[in-house]
Amino acid sequence: MNWLQTIRMALKSISNNKVRSFLTMLGIIIGVGAVISLVASIQGMATLTRLQYEAMGTNKITISGWGLKQADWYKLEDTLSIDMKERVKGWSPQSSYYDWQSKGVQYRSKILSNETNTRIYFGNQDYSTVTNMSIVSGRDISTTDCAYASRVCIIGEAVRKYFFGAMSPLGQHIRIGGKSFEIIGVYAGKYGGKLNSGDQLIVLPYTLQPLMMNISPFDSRTYIVQARTKDDIQPIVDYITNTFQPLAGDNGYFYCESDAQWQEQAQASSNQLALLGGGVAAISLLVGGIGIMNIMLVSVTERTREIGIRMAIGARRRDIIGQFLVESAAVSCCGGILGIALGCFGSAVIGNLLIAQQTSNMSGYMPDIEHFTVLPSPPLVIGAFLFSALLGIIFGLYPANKAAKLQPVDALRTQ
Repeated sequence: MNWLQTIRMALKSISNNKVRSFLTMLGIIIGVGAVISLVASIQGMATLTRLQYEAMGTNKITISGWGLKQADWYKLEDTLSIDMKERVKGWSPQSSYYDWQSKGVQYRSKILSNETNTRIYFGNQDYSTVTNMSIVSGRDISTTDCAYASRVCIIGEAVRKYFFGAMSPLGQHIRIGGKSFEIIGVYAGKYGGKLNSGDQLIVLPYTLQPLMMNISPFDSRTYIVQARTKDDIQPIVDYITNTFQPLAGDNGYFYCESDAQWQEQAQASSNQLALLGGGVAAISLLVGGIGIMNIMLVSVTERTREIGIRMAIGARRRDIIGQFLVESAAVSCCGGILGIALGCFGSAVIGNLLIAQQTSNMSGYMPDIEHFTVLPSPPLVIGAFLFSALLGIIFGLYPANKAAKLQPVDALRTQ
């Protein structure tokens, strides 16, 4: 059998019945478009969440507890610095500063009120590294700043915009809790520089905390740790938890967890939603396959005499089967290609609408990700095309087999 000739005959048959062929493809087009749009949108949202977590710090581990003794916290710091130095890239305290009796952060006569939720943290020289914050101007907190409890600070983009506008803040002094601090650096904005977001941030050397707050040895503490690799995360979490959680006692608490755990849970949920959405949308693909089978049966009835003539001049049974299978596969593949185009457009529109809504709702908590567009992944596109082609072959088997079973004499009698 000449396959090229068979393909040309199939395409000619489709072009001779353009409207009917398009209506036959419609079920495949809608099915493939729906599957790609839904799955790509869900995968896009999962990818956005992953990128937002990575923007806040890769291989990040959070340790928090209350009720431990001062010596226990010193032991934890030694464990991170010495015992686990092969697995730990860096660590920093992240204690919050609270002073609701003051008016807020002040620069000259301008005040950033406490009601605007300014995040003021005490950290060490590794704070920028473990939180994935980058300095766009000035310098970072140094070990010397921490050793001498220097009254210096780094401000976020929202604080810089509010107080200084286009003016450089470096070397200027702001007042926190009635004390003056020199600005030595500015963090790059991750939240668009908006107030009441993560960009409304000030970081001070952690050794200033006892000078600014009344703290108890049993106060709650938080540490941010960055593992060297993803494979180091779980061993660190397990060791720290098993070693220090019992020290909190019955009245305290202690936990050690990583963002990777939340990411894995979010990814698992997204995969389940993608499977569910893809399964529901795939039903329309099956309906489209049934439509192909129906129209091919009609085609067999209409072309009975043609089939008889081909058999009379030497066409074999497999030639007839091949002709109708190629024709049904061609219809399905053309529908698949159009469905892929529809799915790419639908995923870009639907996915970006959903992401815009999610980003708006979480604007103060999750970093902005620039130039992010939802598009289907190559495996999804290839899988959808192959599945549509397979549907054409499967649902074309019965009509093709029926055509091949016709007797030449009976077929030639048909008018």
